[in-house]
Amino acid sequence: MKGKHLTISILSILLMILLAACGGSDSSPETDNDTGQENNENEEVYEIEEEVTITAEEASQASEAFLTYLDEGDFDEAEALLDEIMASEISSMELEAIWTQLETEFGEFTGFDYVDNQQIEGYYSFIYEGTFGDHIVILNLTMNGNTSEVSGFFIRPPE
Repeated sequence: MKGKHLTISILSILLMILLAACGGSDSSPETDNDTGQENNENEEVYEIEEEVTITAEEASQASEAFLTYLDEGDFDEAEALLDEIMASEISSMELEAIWTQLETEFGEFTGFDYVDNQQIEGYYSFIYEGTFGDHIVILNLTMNGNTSEVSGFFIRPPE
């Protein structure tokens, strides 16, 4: 049992590393050594909109579609639901590798049950209990409240 929790923890850490770019950056902007001016050519600015333009129901449907695509092995469709930042950090092949590892370690995915949701600063966070064989894991999806795209996906053992 301890090995199962360790595997989930390792997979969670892997996902967090892959998705690290989705969070804010505290680093200072790069400067041009010749002029001392900020180099903004490749820098993208993302504004957090606290208002949402989609309903919780629409975001829920998109999050459940993402999980269903993973379950059905349609990783390209799951990848299509990722927002721009997530898509730049994780590919359909990486989603497949993670999902396959979970099923290899714990057993076939048999479904998920809604647990809770929250709306925070322009995003919806949905929590599901996913069942792999006879093991439960927590599936946390963060959805952009303006596009219904997946902005975060975390897998962790239940508390």
